[in-house]
Amino acid sequence: MLRRNLWNVAYGALVTSATLTALGTFDRFRMRAGLPKAAVTAVVPSPFHHADAGVLRVPDLKADPRDAAAHTAAIIRDLPELVEGSRGTLVLFSSRKQMQDVFDGLDRDWRKQVFIQGNLSKQETLNKHKARVDGGDSSVLFGLASFAEGVDLPGAYCEHVVIAKIPFSVPDDPVEAALAEWIEARGGNPFMEISVPDASLKLVQACGRLLRTEEDRGTITLLDRRLVTQRYGKAILNALPPFRREIS
Repeated sequence: MLRRNLWNVAYGALVTSATLTALGTFDRFRMRAGLPKAAVTAVVPSPFHHADAGVLRVPDLKADPRDAAAHTAAIIRDLPELVEGSRGTLVLFSSRKQMQDVFDGLDRDWRKQVFIQGNLSKQETLNKHKARVDGGDSSVLFGLASFAEGVDLPGAYCEHVVIAKIPFSVPDDPVEAALAEWIEARGGNPFMEISVPDASLKLVQACGRLLRTEEDRGTITLLDRRLVTQRYGKAILNALPPFRREIS
């Protein structure tokens, strides 16, 4: 549709976004948008000095995310210590069930500082979080995919972003299934050509919640050891913004 109605009829088109690349290339966008081969791409340097502004940590969490129960238990055990000292924290989950299970498993007194997505509207949740931080108290937001993009929490409102696991999509979309079949028919690997680039893009967007102004500082913690134990995970990790790394 884009090729027929835009690329082939426009004298020129300019497409810009902070997240057009996945795994450091435009391959994903070229395939999905049907870009003509002659299209020129460029990456403009970020205004943020990531290495000075923050640290990206992959702690030695003693659980594999593919074991949901063990991974959830590990998050419940480690989260309070991980976010200690941060005024505003955003914890992002890929699954509503895991988000709720972690919340339910936390100490009752500790979870009084948590606002969990779904109890109120998105804007009401963000407003209450900001009000608590403005009042001098610590506040923690638990959110899903909609909190990983388009959420603007500058300064103290978000000093720490915790991401539970690599945000792989659930393979239940018929359009995605058809695309996977097409890639397989061409001898390709749908996991490496669809799932991994899509997850990489989502993770970059999630990491983008930390720095909203050039004065912001903070920490990103990724609770998924596949980023360092799997080859695809290392590719995803290398495509993230160049924060200072602390890999346990």
